[in-house]
Amino acid sequence: MNKIITLLITLLLISGCSPKINEHFEQNRYVKNFNVHLVNDSLQLYFKSPSDITYTRERKALKKVIRNVGFKLKDSVLVYGKTLDPPYEYFVTVSRNGQQEYPENLVVFDTLINNKTIQFVGNPLAENSKRTLEIDLNTIFKSLEVGESYRKEISTIMDIVQKHKNSNKFYAILNEIHEFPVYDKQEEWTKLQMALTFSSFLGKNEFYDTYLNQLESRFKPNDTISKKIIENSKTGNDVIETIIKEAEKHKIVMINENHYYSNHRLLVSDVLVKLKEIGYKYLALEALGIKQDSLLNLKNAYPTLESGFYTSEQNYSNLIRKAKELGYEFIAYENTDHTKNREIGQAENLYNKTFKIDPESKVLVLAGIDHILEKPTSRGKEWMATIFKNTYNIDPLTISQTHLNSYRNLIKSTYGIISSNFFNNERLSSVDYLVLNNNQTNVIQNLFTSFNYKNNREDNVQVALFYGNEIKNKYDYHKKVPYFTTILKSGKKQELPIDENQKTHLYTFDENGKLIDEQIITTNSNR
Repeated sequence: MNKIITLLITLLLISGCSPKINEHFEQNRYVKNFNVHLVNDSLQLYFKSPSDITYTRERKALKKVIRNVGFKLKDSVLVYGKTLDPPYEYFVTVSRNGQQEYPENLVVFDTLINNKTIQFVGNPLAENSKRTLEIDLNTIFKSLEVGESYRKEISTIMDIVQKHKNSNKFYAILNEIHEFPVYDKQEEWTKLQMALTFSSFLGKNEFYDTYLNQLESRFKPNDTISKKIIENSKTGNDVIETIIKEAEKHKIVMINENHYYSNHRLLVSDVLVKLKEIGYKYLALEALGIKQDSLLNLKNAYPTLESGFYTSEQNYSNLIRKAKELGYEFIAYENTDHTKNREIGQAENLYNKTFKIDPESKVLVLAGIDHILEKPTSRGKEWMATIFKNTYNIDPLTISQTHLNSYRNLIKSTYGIISSNFFNNERLSSVDYLVLNNNQTNVIQNLFTSFNYKNNREDNVQVALFYGNEIKNKYDYHKKVPYFTTILKSGKKQELPIDENQKTHLYTFDENGKLIDEQIITTNSNR
Protein backbone atom coordinates (compact mmCIF):
# COMPACT_ATOMS: atom_id res chain seq x y z
CA MET A 1 0.00 0.00 0.00
CA ASN A 2 2.82 2.40 0.91
CA LYS A 3 4.47 1.70 -2.46
CA ILE A 4 1.28 2.63 -4.30
CA ILE A 5 0.95 5.89 -2.34
CA THR A 6 4.61 6.73 -3.01
CA LEU A 7 4.13 6.04 -6.72
CA LEU A 8 1.05 8.26 -6.86
CA ILE A 9 2.88 11.10 -5.09
CA THR A 10 5.81 10.75 -7.49
CA LEU A 11 3.50 10.86 -10.50
CA LEU A 12 1.77 13.94 -9.14
CA LEU A 13 5.10 15.66 -8.58
CA ILE A 14 6.28 14.80 -12.09
CA SER A 15 2.98 15.98 -13.51
CA GLY A 16 3.18 19.21 -11.53
CA CYS A 17 6.71 19.93 -12.76
CA SER A 18 6.16 18.90 -16.37
CA PRO A 19 5.87 21.57 -19.05
CA LYS A 20 2.37 22.97 -19.42
CA ILE A 21 1.30 23.18 -23.04
CA ASN A 22 -2.05 24.63 -23.91
CA GLU A 23 -4.66 22.17 -25.13
CA HIS A 24 -5.19 24.30 -28.25
CA PHE A 25 -1.49 24.32 -29.23
CA GLU A 26 -1.97 21.91 -32.15
CA GLN A 27 -4.66 24.15 -33.64
CA ASN A 28 -2.19 27.00 -34.26
CA ARG A 29 -1.82 27.96 -37.92
CA TYR A 30 1.32 29.81 -39.01
CA VAL A 31 0.86 31.75 -42.24
CA LYS A 32 4.08 33.30 -43.50
CA ASN A 33 4.33 36.00 -46.12
CA PHE A 34 6.09 39.20 -45.15
CA ASN A 35 5.07 38.57 -41.55
CA VAL A 36 4.18 35.44 -39.65
CA HIS A 37 0.43 35.43 -38.99
CA LEU A 38 -0.69 33.13 -36.20
CA VAL A 39 -4.31 32.01 -36.26
CA ASN A 40 -6.03 29.72 -33.76
CA ASP A 41 -9.63 29.06 -34.77
CA SER A 42 -10.49 27.08 -31.64
CA LEU A 43 -9.62 30.09 -29.48
CA GLN A 44 -10.76 32.64 -32.10
CA LEU A 45 -7.36 34.27 -31.79
CA TYR A 46 -5.05 36.08 -34.22
CA PHE A 47 -1.80 38.04 -34.05
CA LYS A 48 1.21 38.61 -36.28
CA SER A 49 4.96 38.91 -35.81
CA PRO A 50 8.10 39.75 -37.82
CA SER A 51 8.90 37.11 -40.42
CA ASP A 52 12.33 36.26 -38.98
CA ILE A 53 10.84 34.69 -35.85
CA THR A 54 10.87 30.88 -35.96
CA TYR A 55 8.05 29.03 -34.20
CA THR A 56 8.13 25.66 -32.47
CA ARG A 57 5.26 23.59 -33.82
CA GLU A 58 5.88 20.16 -32.27
CA ARG A 59 4.67 19.39 -28.75
CA LYS A 60 7.76 17.34 -27.90
CA ALA A 61 10.11 20.14 -28.94
CA LEU A 62 8.09 22.71 -26.99
CA LYS A 63 8.27 20.57 -23.84
CA LYS A 64 12.04 20.60 -24.12
CA VAL A 65 12.10 24.39 -24.53
CA ILE A 66 9.91 24.92 -21.46
CA ARG A 67 12.04 22.58 -19.33
CA ASN A 68 15.23 24.43 -20.25
CA VAL A 69 13.99 28.00 -20.04
CA GLY A 70 15.64 30.00 -17.27
CA PHE A 71 12.42 30.96 -15.48
CA LYS A 72 9.15 29.30 -14.50
CA LEU A 73 6.21 29.69 -16.86
CA LYS A 74 3.12 29.92 -14.69
CA ASP A 75 0.40 29.27 -17.27
CA SER A 76 -0.03 26.93 -20.22
CA VAL A 77 1.98 27.82 -23.32
CA LEU A 78 0.10 28.37 -26.57
CA VAL A 79 2.93 29.78 -28.69
CA TYR A 80 6.72 29.84 -28.60
CA GLY A 81 8.89 31.83 -31.01
CA LYS A 82 12.58 32.66 -31.22
CA THR A 83 14.85 34.84 -33.36
CA LEU A 84 18.63 35.12 -33.55
CA ASP A 85 19.11 38.69 -34.80
CA PRO A 86 18.86 40.12 -32.22
CA PRO A 87 18.55 37.04 -30.01
CA TYR A 88 15.34 36.77 -28.02
CA GLU A 89 12.45 34.38 -27.43
CA TYR A 90 8.87 34.82 -26.36
CA PHE A 91 5.97 32.75 -25.09
CA VAL A 92 2.24 33.31 -25.29
CA THR A 93 0.34 31.82 -22.37
CA VAL A 94 -3.42 31.46 -21.93
CA SER A 95 -5.30 30.66 -18.73
CA ARG A 96 -8.33 31.52 -16.62
CA ASN A 97 -6.06 32.61 -13.80
CA GLY A 98 -5.29 36.22 -13.10
CA GLN A 99 -2.23 38.13 -14.24
CA GLN A 100 1.01 36.33 -13.35
CA GLU A 101 4.12 38.13 -12.12
CA TYR A 102 7.50 37.50 -13.80
CA PRO A 103 11.10 38.64 -13.10
CA GLU A 104 11.98 42.22 -14.08
CA ASN A 105 14.47 41.15 -16.74
CA LEU A 106 11.59 39.75 -18.81
CA VAL A 107 9.27 41.77 -21.04
CA VAL A 108 5.59 41.11 -20.39
CA PHE A 109 2.37 42.34 -22.02
CA ASP A 110 -0.99 40.97 -20.98
CA THR A 111 -4.73 41.39 -21.39
CA LEU A 112 -7.95 39.89 -20.06
CA ILE A 113 -10.45 38.92 -22.77
CA ASN A 114 -13.54 36.73 -22.30
CA ASN A 115 -12.32 35.66 -18.85
CA LYS A 116 -9.01 34.51 -20.34
CA THR A 117 -5.69 36.01 -19.31
CA ILE A 118 -3.37 36.16 -22.32
CA GLN A 119 0.25 37.01 -21.58
CA PHE A 120 3.12 37.64 -23.99
CA VAL A 121 6.32 36.87 -22.08
CA GLY A 122 9.57 37.92 -23.75
CA ASN A 123 13.04 36.78 -22.73
CA PRO A 124 16.08 38.69 -24.10
CA LEU A 125 18.87 36.22 -24.87
CA ALA A 126 21.59 38.87 -25.04
CA GLU A 127 22.28 42.02 -23.07
CA ASN A 128 21.68 44.36 -26.01
CA SER A 129 18.50 42.72 -27.34
CA LYS A 130 16.00 43.80 -24.67
CA ARG A 131 15.09 47.11 -26.29
CA THR A 132 14.38 45.47 -29.65
CA LEU A 133 12.39 42.77 -27.86
CA GLU A 134 10.29 45.44 -26.12
CA ILE A 135 9.50 47.14 -29.43
CA ASP A 136 8.79 43.91 -31.31
CA LEU A 137 6.71 42.30 -28.58
CA ASN A 138 4.67 45.46 -28.10
CA THR A 139 3.91 45.50 -31.84
CA ILE A 140 3.01 41.80 -31.78
CA PHE A 141 0.79 42.30 -28.74
CA LYS A 142 -1.02 45.24 -30.33
CA SER A 143 -1.93 43.08 -33.34
CA LEU A 144 -3.80 40.62 -31.09
CA GLU A 145 -7.43 39.97 -32.04
CA VAL A 146 -9.65 37.68 -29.94
CA GLY A 147 -13.33 36.87 -30.35
CA GLU A 148 -15.81 36.45 -33.17
CA SER A 149 -14.33 39.28 -35.22
CA TYR A 150 -10.79 37.84 -35.24
CA ARG A 151 -9.05 37.67 -38.59
CA LYS A 152 -9.58 34.21 -40.06
CA GLU A 153 -8.21 34.77 -43.55
CA ILE A 154 -4.84 36.39 -44.07
CA SER A 155 -4.46 38.89 -46.86
CA THR A 156 -1.94 41.70 -46.89
CA ILE A 157 -0.68 44.52 -49.05
CA MET A 158 2.22 42.28 -50.01
CA ASP A 159 -0.21 39.77 -51.50
CA ILE A 160 -1.20 42.48 -53.97
CA VAL A 161 2.45 43.14 -54.76
CA GLN A 162 3.12 39.43 -55.23
CA LYS A 163 0.07 39.02 -57.47
CA HIS A 164 1.26 41.81 -59.77
CA LYS A 165 5.01 41.22 -59.54
CA ASN A 166 5.36 40.84 -63.33
CA SER A 167 2.94 43.57 -64.36
CA ASN A 168 3.64 46.99 -65.84
CA LYS A 169 0.12 48.28 -65.14
CA PHE A 170 1.39 50.32 -62.23
CA TYR A 171 -1.62 52.64 -61.99
CA ALA A 172 -4.00 49.70 -61.52
CA ILE A 173 -1.73 48.23 -58.84
CA LEU A 174 -1.55 51.60 -57.09
CA ASN A 175 -5.34 51.85 -57.07
CA GLU A 176 -5.67 48.37 -55.61
CA ILE A 177 -3.20 49.25 -52.87
CA HIS A 178 -5.04 52.51 -52.18
CA GLU A 179 -8.34 50.66 -51.68
CA PHE A 180 -6.89 47.93 -49.47
CA PRO A 181 -8.04 48.09 -45.80
CA VAL A 182 -5.45 48.08 -43.02
CA TYR A 183 -5.89 47.27 -39.35
CA ASP A 184 -2.87 48.57 -37.47
CA LYS A 185 0.07 50.96 -37.68
CA GLN A 186 2.43 48.35 -39.09
CA GLU A 187 0.03 47.63 -41.94
CA GLU A 188 -0.44 51.37 -42.49
CA TRP A 189 3.34 51.74 -42.80
CA THR A 190 3.59 48.84 -45.26
CA LYS A 191 0.73 50.30 -47.28
CA LEU A 192 2.44 53.69 -47.43
CA GLN A 193 5.72 52.10 -48.54
CA MET A 194 4.08 50.18 -51.36
CA ALA A 195 1.97 53.17 -52.41
CA LEU A 196 5.15 55.24 -52.56
CA THR A 197 6.91 52.54 -54.55
CA PHE A 198 4.26 52.09 -57.23
CA SER A 199 3.47 55.79 -57.51
CA SER A 200 7.22 56.38 -57.99
CA PHE A 201 7.11 53.89 -60.89
CA LEU A 202 4.77 56.37 -62.62
CA GLY A 203 7.17 59.31 -62.76
CA LYS A 204 5.96 62.74 -61.71
CA ASN A 205 2.40 62.56 -60.41
CA GLU A 206 0.28 64.02 -57.62
CA PHE A 207 -0.24 60.63 -55.96
CA TYR A 208 3.48 60.28 -55.32
CA ASP A 209 3.69 63.85 -54.03
CA THR A 210 0.84 63.17 -51.60
CA TYR A 211 2.35 59.96 -50.26
CA LEU A 212 5.80 61.52 -50.03
CA ASN A 213 4.43 64.45 -48.06
CA GLN A 214 2.74 61.98 -45.72
CA LEU A 215 6.08 60.26 -45.17
CA GLU A 216 8.20 63.38 -44.75
CA SER A 217 5.77 65.46 -42.70
CA ARG A 218 7.03 63.77 -39.54
CA PHE A 219 10.63 64.82 -40.13
CA LYS A 220 12.15 67.38 -37.77
CA PRO A 221 15.55 68.71 -38.90
CA ASN A 222 18.55 68.89 -36.61
CA ASP A 223 19.84 72.47 -36.56
CA THR A 224 23.48 71.42 -36.16
CA ILE A 225 23.30 69.10 -39.16
CA SER A 226 21.51 71.75 -41.21
CA LYS A 227 24.22 74.31 -40.43
CA LYS A 228 27.00 71.93 -41.45
CA ILE A 229 25.26 71.12 -44.73
CA ILE A 230 24.77 74.79 -45.61
CA GLU A 231 28.35 75.74 -44.74
CA ASN A 232 30.25 72.75 -46.14
CA SER A 233 28.37 71.24 -49.09
CA LYS A 234 29.70 71.36 -52.62
CA THR A 235 27.11 71.82 -55.34
CA GLY A 236 26.80 72.03 -59.13
CA ASN A 237 29.55 70.45 -61.24
CA ASP A 238 31.69 69.93 -58.13
CA VAL A 239 29.50 66.99 -57.07
CA ILE A 240 30.19 64.70 -60.03
CA GLU A 241 33.82 65.87 -60.16
CA THR A 242 34.30 65.00 -56.48
CA ILE A 243 32.84 61.52 -56.97
CA ILE A 244 35.05 60.81 -60.00
CA LYS A 245 38.17 62.19 -58.34
CA GLU A 246 37.61 60.00 -55.27
CA ALA A 247 36.66 56.99 -57.43
CA GLU A 248 40.11 57.12 -59.05
CA LYS A 249 41.59 56.23 -55.65
CA HIS A 250 39.39 53.15 -55.19
CA LYS A 251 38.56 49.88 -56.91
CA ILE A 252 34.93 49.88 -55.89
CA VAL A 253 32.31 52.62 -55.48
CA MET A 254 29.15 51.89 -53.51
CA ILE A 255 26.21 54.27 -53.89
CA ASN A 256 22.96 53.66 -52.07
CA GLU A 257 19.35 54.49 -52.77
CA ASN A 258 16.02 54.59 -51.03
CA HIS A 259 13.88 52.34 -53.20
CA TYR A 260 10.93 54.70 -53.37
CA TYR A 261 13.00 57.75 -54.28
CA SER A 262 13.43 56.90 -57.95
CA ASN A 263 15.57 59.99 -58.59
CA HIS A 264 18.40 58.33 -56.64
CA ARG A 265 19.02 56.22 -59.76
CA LEU A 266 19.70 59.36 -61.77
CA LEU A 267 22.92 60.08 -59.87
CA VAL A 268 24.25 56.63 -60.76
CA SER A 269 23.26 57.22 -64.38
CA ASP A 270 25.05 60.58 -64.33
CA VAL A 271 28.40 59.07 -63.26
CA LEU A 272 28.37 56.08 -65.63
CA VAL A 273 30.25 57.70 -68.52
CA LYS A 274 33.08 59.21 -66.50
CA LEU A 275 33.52 56.11 -64.36
CA LYS A 276 33.79 54.02 -67.52
CA GLU A 277 36.50 56.38 -68.76
CA ILE A 278 38.62 55.70 -65.66
CA GLY A 279 38.32 51.94 -65.89
CA TYR A 280 35.11 50.96 -64.14
CA LYS A 281 33.84 47.79 -65.79
CA TYR A 282 31.17 46.16 -63.62
CA LEU A 283 27.79 47.50 -62.50
CA ALA A 284 26.54 45.53 -59.50
CA LEU A 285 22.84 45.99 -58.76
CA GLU A 286 21.21 44.76 -55.57
CA ALA A 287 17.81 44.88 -57.29
CA LEU A 288 18.67 42.35 -60.01
CA GLY A 289 17.00 38.97 -59.65
CA ILE A 290 18.83 35.66 -59.56
CA LYS A 291 20.73 34.94 -62.81
CA GLN A 292 19.33 38.10 -64.38
CA ASP A 293 22.85 39.48 -64.73
CA SER A 294 23.71 36.64 -67.13
CA LEU A 295 20.68 37.48 -69.27
CA LEU A 296 21.46 41.20 -69.35
CA ASN A 297 25.05 40.48 -70.31
CA LEU A 298 23.91 38.77 -73.52
CA LYS A 299 24.23 40.71 -76.77
CA ASN A 300 21.31 43.08 -77.50
CA ALA A 301 19.74 42.37 -74.09
CA TYR A 302 17.53 44.86 -72.28
CA PRO A 303 15.62 44.91 -68.97
CA THR A 304 12.31 43.07 -68.69
CA LEU A 305 9.78 42.72 -65.89
CA GLU A 306 11.62 39.57 -64.79
CA SER A 307 14.92 41.42 -64.33
CA GLY A 308 13.85 42.47 -60.86
CA PHE A 309 11.18 44.29 -58.90
CA TYR A 310 12.67 47.78 -58.58
CA THR A 311 14.30 47.54 -62.02
CA SER A 312 10.78 47.87 -63.47
CA GLU A 313 10.82 51.55 -62.51
CA GLN A 314 11.65 53.72 -65.54
CA ASN A 315 14.73 55.48 -64.12
CA TYR A 316 16.16 52.12 -63.09
CA SER A 317 15.45 50.45 -66.43
CA ASN A 318 16.93 53.43 -68.30
CA LEU A 319 20.01 53.23 -66.08
CA ILE A 320 20.42 49.61 -67.15
CA ARG A 321 19.91 50.50 -70.82
CA LYS A 322 22.53 53.25 -70.60
CA ALA A 323 25.03 51.01 -68.82
CA LYS A 324 24.46 48.31 -71.43
CA GLU A 325 25.15 50.79 -74.22
CA LEU A 326 28.37 51.88 -72.49
CA GLY A 327 29.59 48.30 -72.22
CA TYR A 328 29.25 47.66 -68.48
CA GLU A 329 28.99 44.07 -67.31
CA PHE A 330 26.12 43.49 -64.88
CA ILE A 331 26.44 41.74 -61.53
CA ALA A 332 23.51 40.40 -59.46
CA TYR A 333 24.76 40.00 -55.91
CA GLU A 334 21.71 39.70 -53.66
CA ASN A 335 21.97 36.83 -51.19
CA THR A 336 19.69 33.93 -52.14
CA ASP A 337 20.99 31.46 -49.54
CA HIS A 338 18.40 31.59 -46.75
CA THR A 339 20.72 29.75 -44.37
CA LYS A 340 23.25 32.58 -44.59
CA ASN A 341 23.28 36.08 -43.13
CA ARG A 342 22.11 38.44 -45.87
CA GLU A 343 25.01 40.89 -45.49
CA ILE A 344 27.61 38.11 -45.61
CA GLY A 345 25.93 36.57 -48.64
CA GLN A 346 25.86 39.89 -50.48
CA ALA A 347 29.53 40.60 -49.74
CA GLU A 348 30.61 37.12 -50.84
CA ASN A 349 28.60 37.26 -54.06
CA LEU A 350 29.95 40.69 -54.90
CA TYR A 351 33.56 39.62 -54.41
CA ASN A 352 33.25 36.21 -56.06
CA LYS A 353 31.71 37.64 -59.22
CA THR A 354 34.25 40.45 -59.62
CA PHE A 355 37.60 40.67 -57.83
CA LYS A 356 38.00 36.92 -57.33
CA ILE A 357 38.02 36.34 -61.10
CA ASP A 358 39.27 39.78 -62.16
CA PRO A 359 41.54 41.19 -59.40
CA GLU A 360 42.29 44.45 -61.23
CA SER A 361 38.66 45.22 -62.04
CA LYS A 362 36.73 48.28 -60.92
CA VAL A 363 33.16 47.98 -59.71
CA LEU A 364 30.22 50.36 -59.29
CA VAL A 365 27.52 49.20 -56.85
CA LEU A 366 23.95 50.42 -56.39
CA ALA A 367 22.64 49.13 -53.06
CA GLY A 368 19.76 49.68 -50.66
CA ILE A 369 19.92 52.15 -47.79
CA ASP A 370 22.23 50.85 -45.02
CA HIS A 371 24.03 48.08 -46.87
CA ILE A 372 26.88 50.48 -47.74
CA LEU A 373 27.70 51.39 -44.11
CA GLU A 374 31.40 50.72 -43.46
CA LYS A 375 31.20 50.55 -39.66
CA PRO A 376 29.30 48.19 -37.35
CA THR A 377 26.34 49.70 -35.53
CA SER A 378 26.41 50.31 -31.77
CA ARG A 379 24.57 46.99 -31.42
CA GLY A 380 27.27 45.18 -33.36
CA LYS A 381 25.43 44.65 -36.64
CA GLU A 382 27.75 44.53 -39.64
CA TRP A 383 26.38 45.60 -43.00
CA MET A 384 27.50 44.37 -46.42
CA ALA A 385 30.14 47.09 -46.94
CA THR A 386 31.62 46.48 -43.48
CA ILE A 387 31.95 42.77 -44.14
CA PHE A 388 33.29 43.32 -47.66
CA LYS A 389 35.94 45.77 -46.45
CA ASN A 390 37.10 43.66 -43.51
CA THR A 391 36.97 40.28 -45.26
CA TYR A 392 38.64 41.18 -48.55
CA ASN A 393 40.76 44.16 -47.47
CA ILE A 394 39.29 46.34 -50.22
CA ASP A 395 38.25 49.81 -49.10
CA PRO A 396 35.09 50.97 -50.91
CA LEU A 397 34.22 54.56 -51.69
CA THR A 398 30.79 54.80 -50.06
CA ILE A 399 28.30 57.50 -51.03
CA SER A 400 24.94 57.77 -49.29
CA GLN A 401 21.96 59.45 -50.91
CA THR A 402 19.63 58.41 -48.11
CA HIS A 403 21.00 59.56 -44.78
CA LEU A 404 20.65 63.28 -45.48
CA ASN A 405 17.77 62.88 -47.91
CA SER A 406 15.33 64.84 -45.76
CA TYR A 407 17.70 67.84 -45.81
CA ARG A 408 17.92 68.00 -49.62
CA ASN A 409 15.91 71.22 -49.89
CA LEU A 410 18.69 73.07 -48.08
CA ILE A 411 20.58 73.21 -51.38
CA LYS A 412 19.29 74.88 -54.52
CA SER A 413 21.13 72.80 -57.12
CA THR A 414 20.52 69.37 -58.64
CA TYR A 415 23.05 67.71 -56.35
CA GLY A 416 25.01 68.56 -53.25
CA ILE A 417 27.82 66.57 -51.62
CA ILE A 418 29.47 66.74 -48.21
CA SER A 419 32.22 64.69 -46.58
CA SER A 420 31.24 62.56 -43.60
CA ASN A 421 34.23 64.03 -41.75
CA PHE A 422 32.00 66.93 -40.78
CA PHE A 423 29.76 64.66 -38.68
CA ASN A 424 30.17 62.78 -35.41
CA ASN A 425 26.87 60.94 -35.84
CA GLU A 426 27.30 57.14 -35.92
CA ARG A 427 25.37 56.55 -39.15
CA LEU A 428 26.49 59.68 -40.99
CA SER A 429 30.15 58.92 -40.32
CA SER A 430 29.82 55.31 -41.52
CA VAL A 431 30.16 56.34 -45.18
CA ASP A 432 32.69 58.53 -47.00
CA TYR A 433 30.35 61.08 -48.58
CA LEU A 434 26.72 62.08 -48.37
CA VAL A 435 24.79 63.37 -51.38
CA LEU A 436 21.67 65.53 -51.37
CA ASN A 437 19.70 64.71 -54.51
CA ASN A 438 17.20 67.17 -55.97
CA ASN A 439 17.31 65.79 -59.51
CA GLN A 440 13.75 65.68 -60.85
CA THR A 441 14.56 65.36 -64.55
CA ASN A 442 13.55 62.40 -66.63
CA VAL A 443 16.52 62.20 -68.93
CA ILE A 444 16.19 59.51 -71.57
CA GLN A 445 19.09 58.98 -73.90
CA ASN A 446 18.76 59.56 -77.64
CA LEU A 447 15.28 61.11 -77.45
CA PHE A 448 15.14 64.23 -79.57
CA THR A 449 11.49 64.76 -80.34
CA SER A 450 8.09 64.64 -78.69
CA PHE A 451 4.59 63.45 -79.41
CA ASN A 452 1.47 65.29 -78.24
CA TYR A 453 -1.03 62.98 -76.62
CA LYS A 454 -4.35 63.92 -75.02
CA ASN A 455 -6.49 61.91 -72.64
CA ASN A 456 -10.03 62.36 -73.95
CA ARG A 457 -11.56 60.07 -71.37
CA GLU A 458 -13.46 61.11 -68.25
CA ASP A 459 -11.05 59.23 -66.01
CA ASN A 460 -7.29 59.24 -65.48
CA VAL A 461 -5.12 56.81 -67.41
CA GLN A 462 -1.61 55.37 -67.39
CA VAL A 463 0.35 56.07 -70.57
CA ALA A 464 3.30 53.74 -71.22
CA LEU A 465 5.93 54.00 -73.97
CA PHE A 466 8.09 51.10 -75.14
CA TYR A 467 11.04 51.03 -77.51
CA GLY A 468 10.20 49.42 -80.83
CA ASN A 469 13.26 47.18 -80.76
CA GLU A 470 12.07 45.68 -77.45
CA ILE A 471 8.55 44.81 -78.64
CA LYS A 472 8.48 41.66 -80.77
CA ASN A 473 4.74 41.38 -81.35
CA LYS A 474 1.42 43.04 -80.53
CA TYR A 475 1.11 41.47 -77.07
CA ASP A 476 4.78 41.48 -76.09
CA TYR A 477 4.40 44.63 -73.98
CA HIS A 478 3.03 42.49 -71.14
CA LYS A 479 6.59 41.34 -70.35
CA LYS A 480 8.45 44.58 -70.93
CA VAL A 481 9.48 47.65 -68.96
CA PRO A 482 8.35 51.01 -70.37
CA TYR A 483 11.11 53.55 -70.86
CA PHE A 484 8.55 56.20 -69.95
CA THR A 485 5.23 55.97 -68.14
CA THR A 486 3.03 58.42 -66.28
CA ILE A 487 -0.52 59.18 -65.18
CA LEU A 488 -2.38 61.47 -67.56
CA LYS A 489 -5.38 63.17 -66.02
CA SER A 490 -8.74 63.42 -67.73
CA GLY A 491 -8.80 66.03 -70.50
CA LYS A 492 -5.09 66.80 -70.20
CA LYS A 493 -2.48 66.83 -72.96
CA GLN A 494 1.18 65.94 -72.56
CA GLU A 495 4.28 65.92 -74.72
CA LEU A 496 5.66 62.40 -74.66
CA PRO A 497 9.38 61.71 -75.31
CA ILE A 498 9.90 59.80 -78.55
CA ASP A 499 13.03 58.18 -79.98
CA GLU A 500 13.37 59.56 -83.48
CA ASN A 501 15.53 56.62 -84.56
CA GLN A 502 12.91 53.90 -84.15
CA LYS A 503 9.22 53.19 -83.68
CA THR A 504 7.64 53.76 -80.30
CA HIS A 505 4.79 51.63 -78.99
CA LEU A 506 2.23 53.51 -76.91
CA TYR A 507 -0.24 51.72 -74.64
CA THR A 508 -2.83 53.32 -72.38
CA PHE A 509 -4.49 51.60 -69.41
CA ASP A 510 -7.36 52.66 -67.17
CA GLU A 511 -7.31 52.46 -63.37
CA ASN A 512 -8.27 48.78 -63.52
CA GLY A 513 -5.48 47.89 -65.94
CA LYS A 514 -7.73 47.54 -68.99
CA LEU A 515 -6.04 48.39 -72.30
CA ILE A 516 -7.91 51.32 -73.83
CA ASP A 517 -5.52 52.60 -76.50
CA GLU A 518 -2.52 51.38 -78.47
CA GLN A 519 -0.53 53.15 -81.14
CA ILE A 520 2.74 52.82 -83.02
CA ILE A 521 4.38 56.24 -83.17
CA THR A 522 7.04 57.44 -85.57
CA THR A 523 8.65 60.85 -85.94
CA ASN A 524 6.04 61.65 -88.60
CA SER A 525 3.08 60.93 -86.32
CA ASN A 526 2.66 64.56 -85.23
CA ARG A 527 2.76 65.89 -88.77
